[in-house]
Amino acid sequence: MIKTYFVDGDKGGVGKSFTARTLANMLMQAERFHLPHPAKRLLVVDADGMNQDVCGPGGFVDERVGNCDVSTVMRGIETPEQWVSVGNEVFGLIQGWPEDEEGRIVFSLPAGAGLAIARAGEVTEVMAALNAVHVWVIGTDHESVRQLQDRFNQFPKFYERGFVVLNMRHGTRDKFAHWNNSGTRTQALASGWREIELPVLTPFVAAELSRTPLHHAEINKAVNGGKRLGLGSLIAVKTFRGIAGQRLAEMEREAVSKEPEQSEEPDAPAPGRFAVRPDIKEI
Repeated sequence: MIKTYFVDGDKGGVGKSFTARTLANMLMQAERFHLPHPAKRLLVVDADGMNQDVCGPGGFVDERVGNCDVSTVMRGIETPEQWVSVGNEVFGLIQGWPEDEEGRIVFSLPAGAGLAIARAGEVTEVMAALNAVHVWVIGTDHESVRQLQDRFNQFPKFYERGFVVLNMRHGTRDKFAHWNNSGTRTQALASGWREIELPVLTPFVAAELSRTPLHHAEINKAVNGGKRLGLGSLIAVKTFRGIAGQRLAEMEREAVSKEPEQSEEPDAPAPGRFAVRPDIKEI
């Protein structure tokens, strides 16, 4: 089975790229987190053409990490046409994956991705065909909540389930007052969404790492580029990988344990609607 985590939020600066990097880091460590269906294949897609902080220079690369083959794609997505083009490329890659191996895809979406999603039904069809798992990185302001509500209003069946990530880099739980007190949160939790609190990586360590994947930093004791990390920085990275990984592992366990019901509405496909990989020609 292939599952695709679409890391979204529609606003810049909420932490989508960092969440995507941390999620990919967790999926590589199936044994450590006792994941029920270890991913043998992981595709990391950096779809933010303006800020390629996931797979840009110094970021994720094609490699084998433990028992997981990691591959990368860097393609900016701003229009429905680009969505379909990237969908074709991704489908072409995953059709080469062995049928008997679990595969995961992590999409880091750009700010404003919702504009393309709202304008064309084929965008949600591409996402559904990839067995979408929605990951919404919520901000601390009202606009971030409103944008998620817009998705619920436009595609009620497609966004029936998912995960809201609270990036605690923004502060304590009370900083998310707009989300905490919103009808959007009430609606989301009632329909099956879950909240995940992403812990803080010490800010100066996060700045020091830049795009360096967490596993590279810990294994090499250095950032990509050669600068050695001090003992304190290494301890911070190792601790964060453990705590953040445990929390995001709960997301993976739930995502693979529940298969949503199929939607009867053609314009609102349900996540996981396709049990097998579709032929590229069908998109």
